[in-house]
Amino acid sequence: METLDLGALDLGLIVCYLLAVGLLGLWFSRGVKTGKDFFLAGRSLPWWAAGLSLVVSDIGAKDMIGLAGDGYRFGVVMMNFDFLGCIFPVLIAAFLFMPFLWLANVYTVPEYHGLRYNAVVRTFFSGLWVLFMVGTLATIFVSAASMFEGILGWGFWFSVGLTACVVGLYTTVGGLKAVVVTDAFSCVVLILGAAIICISGLSEVGGVGALKEAIASKTWTQDHLTLLPPADHSHYPWPAVVLGLGFVLGPAYWMGNQAIVQRTLGTRSAAEARASYVFCAAIKMFFPLLLVLPGLIGIVLLEKELGSPGETWDGNRVLPMLLVRLLPSGILGLVIGAFLAGVLSNLDSYVNAASTMLVHDFYRPWIRPQAEDAQCLRVGRCLVPVLLMAGVAVSYPVKQGFGSVFEAFQTFLSFIQGPLLALLLFGMLSRRANSTGALMGMVAGVLVAVLLTFSESLFGVKGGISFLWVAWWSFVASLLGVLVGSFLAPPPHPGDLTGLMMGRPNEEPRKPSKEAAG
Repeated sequence: METLDLGALDLGLIVCYLLAVGLLGLWFSRGVKTGKDFFLAGRSLPWWAAGLSLVVSDIGAKDMIGLAGDGYRFGVVMMNFDFLGCIFPVLIAAFLFMPFLWLANVYTVPEYHGLRYNAVVRTFFSGLWVLFMVGTLATIFVSAASMFEGILGWGFWFSVGLTACVVGLYTTVGGLKAVVVTDAFSCVVLILGAAIICISGLSEVGGVGALKEAIASKTWTQDHLTLLPPADHSHYPWPAVVLGLGFVLGPAYWMGNQAIVQRTLGTRSAAEARASYVFCAAIKMFFPLLLVLPGLIGIVLLEKELGSPGETWDGNRVLPMLLVRLLPSGILGLVIGAFLAGVLSNLDSYVNAASTMLVHDFYRPWIRPQAEDAQCLRVGRCLVPVLLMAGVAVSYPVKQGFGSVFEAFQTFLSFIQGPLLALLLFGMLSRRANSTGALMGMVAGVLVAVLLTFSESLFGVKGGISFLWVAWWSFVASLLGVLVGSFLAPPPHPGDLTGLMMGRPNEEPRKPSKEAAG
């Protein structure tokens, strides 16, 4: 594959971006004195900064690389990951769930599960989330390596190691505030870079009309311009898109993903938590086009080199090849800077979230219940390089095992999103839900997800089962498990539910639990 020797202008722009991000992160690390500063930014984040951080915590390198590749492979159906899976769930979360969680005064979503159900549920979910986040770090590293290999010819491990070192510096010292500030800056750069790619690509193919005509003329792209493909579609049948994505993956992601929710928990009030989500939804309306359109453009410009997607097809090559072909010197450096924005913003979000859960859901409750705040701060910082190294270790198996990084990310999500959503909904809406039901629902949902994910090797199901169906049926299994289990044991005492259910809200932030107080 053709690579580029970057000119002085491109290199200068990239170096300036990295320096700007690093200096911003280090500057805002000066105020980090306590665990609350590190993990929740001292609850001082303005709504607009948290909103911008939400955007790039969701949209990052895995999405730029992965959605371009899957846009080439499957077409506009991939826009539904923002249309169905983001915008509406974000608004629902903004007005129903996020202010509620803010007033619950928790550090983590599993901490809420511990208060509403019991410590076993809390620990189980936290462990699942940490494993998921390590897998997510791996997908981001693979995205970075794909870009650097495709554009600069760098080796896989060199690209991964360099990326880990850069993000580890400011995340280790700065905590959530440094992460959010650098994310807000990166969001602007990311939007600009994605827009440049789309404008340049459309100009090259002759405009939107010419693009649609060219795609429609090919034999292997017959469903590429359909937002909801037919029910017999190999990967994205419309019932699975609506049920699995619209009803499970999207809502669970925006209501229960620690890397997402943690930003709103760090805002100054419940109203600002809500505002950050609304702001995020407004910005995200433009991203379906910005992220999927490069893949459609690639069908026209790169088909000779890439061909039609097969079983061994590497979708991670689409965006790097497109940049090499389309962008002149200077502009290329700016767009690579935008890609780096996505890499760093995704990495710092998931590393900070995983560190927070390990400290507040494992270290403090189980290892050092009497740990001082300063100890928790030190442990949280020490965990950052450990988590990055874990992500590095898993990155190569992820590269070898999945057709695209976006597919890998969504597959990892499908293991836990169904049970997570079921327990959140029952916990917040039903007085009957209890710890017995939570445990049964949790086990049932995860078990179904595992069985369906590995259905090809376990049961001989040809081609396996889509992660969208995995998410849906694990959700159904969890609902049934919680429902049955909650009637096998007495309901919680009503007084224990104050501040933990929508019918019994707190007007002011609840007093934090002993292990979360800091």
